[in-house]
Amino acid sequence: MYKIKSAFGTPILVKDWPDSEEVDNHLTDIILNRESSVSVAKDSCMGSWNSQKDLLEWPCKEIAIIKQRIVSVTREMTMKVTRGKYSPASQDMYANAWANVSRADSYLKIHNHESCTWSGVYYVHSVLSQEKSKSSGIIEFLDPRMLCISTELPNSNFGGRVRVMPKSGRMILFPNWLLHYVNPVEDKSLRICIAFNVKLETNTLKRRSASMLSLGDVKFSEDHIVDQG
Repeated sequence: MYKIKSAFGTPILVKDWPDSEEVDNHLTDIILNRESSVSVAKDSCMGSWNSQKDLLEWPCKEIAIIKQRIVSVTREMTMKVTRGKYSPASQDMYANAWANVSRADSYLKIHNHESCTWSGVYYVHSVLSQEKSKSSGIIEFLDPRMLCISTELPNSNFGGRVRVMPKSGRMILFPNWLLHYVNPVEDKSLRICIAFNVKLETNTLKRRSASMLSLGDVKFSEDHIVDQG
C-alpha cells in the first residue's frame, strides 16, 4: 500500500471579469493619454512603456473598480491557499500598480516582483496578431523548482511552463517570487495591461510600505462601487 503526494504546488489564479468592455475602453483612453505625456519608466520592459507605480492614485472611477477587483482576487486566493483560515480585510492590503503598453517587437524579460505577498496583472486591451508566432504577447510562468530542468522525463511536469493568453477583462494573480516573462509582441498588435503588487500585513506583521497605497477604502455593493467622495 502506498500513495503519491503532490508537493510544492504553485497557485496561479485566472479570473475573467464579466461586463468589462466599457471599463476597459475608458481605461484604454486614460492609459494611452498618460503614455503620450509621461516618459517611460524602464524596468524589465524592452521596447514597451511603463507608467510610474502610482496608478491606484489616478483620480478616476475606473481605477476604483480595478482596486475593488484586486481586493476580491486577493481575498479569493488567500482563502484558497490558507484553506479558509485567513480572509484578509482590505485594511490589511497594501498595493501599488502601474500601466504597461506593448506594441510591435516589445517584450518583458524574465523577472519576478518586489517583496510582497501577491503580484498580478489585469488586461485592459489585447489585440494580438499571431500570424508569425502563436506565443505573441503571451505571458509565461517558469517552474520555480529550478533544479528540475536537469531531469529528462518525457510527459512529466518537471521544468514545464504555464502560458496564459492575454484577454481584455482577465486578471491573473500569483506569488510575487514566481518568475515570468512576456513573449515579443508582433507587428500591428497592441497590448495594454495593469500590473500590481499586494502586500498583506497581518496583526503580527504591521510593516507599512511608504510606496504602497492602502486598499482599506474600497467599499462594496451588489452591483457597483460605492462612491467615497
